[in-house]
Amino acid sequence: MNKYNETEYDLFSRLFILSEFSEKKLDILSKQKISIVGIGGIGCPLSQYLISSGIKNLLLVDGDVVEKSNLNRQILFNNDDINKKKVKVAKEKLIKINPCSKINIFENNIDTKNIDILSNSKIIVDATDDWKTSKLLNEFCVKNSINFIFSSVVKHDVQIVLFDNSSRENHLCLNCIFPSKYDIDLPRCETVGISGISAGLAGLITAQKIINFTLSLRKETGLLTISDVKQLNINNIVVNSNHNCYLKSF
Repeated sequence: MNKYNETEYDLFSRLFILSEFSEKKLDILSKQKISIVGIGGIGCPLSQYLISSGIKNLLLVDGDVVEKSNLNRQILFNNDDINKKKVKVAKEKLIKINPCSKINIFENNIDTKNIDILSNSKIIVDATDDWKTSKLLNEFCVKNSINFIFSSVVKHDVQIVLFDNSSRENHLCLNCIFPSKYDIDLPRCETVGISGISAGLAGLITAQKIINFTLSLRKETGLLTISDVKQLNINNIVVNSNHNCYLKSF
């Protein structure tokens, strides 16, 4: 265990007991660069559990400040953080969990002019609750062979899917599942509401998918995980490539 200082060894001591979290496996996790776009109801628990599970290298992306309405589900924030930049507060809180972490922040929302900030990511997670941004991130990941996770929750309903873009074979992307380019009328949490518990579960499932994929613990590519949290139902649906997807040629 000499690769870990006393603080990290204490933090991960219970993980080391598990076979999937051997020192070698934890080293693999520590070298992954995960970019989380949207530090809200999903991004907060996701980042917290990734840091707590051995992921050390995070890029947090969000241009918003903390608002009172965020506090029922965005668990890194409290009343003292109102009007502060979300990514700055999140970094301060996460560093306190593991001071050895490398957490970078980007204090703007992603658009076509700044999306290259994500170029060095191993996995990009979309937790934005913004369909235009979701489509932009999906296209960027396909074109740059970056693995992509779409993580969404509205009301009590969770949808999460991971796309392995490391190979051009067997193309599958977000556009294959949701092919319409003009989905601005899709429900969003600010219009139809959101359960804080559902957002938390979405963050936890997304974190586990990242760990499963990185350590090859379970096949995650092509599985759409859906949950009606109120009914305590979780299901996995196999999704397939859309032969008419405009991104298939990239």
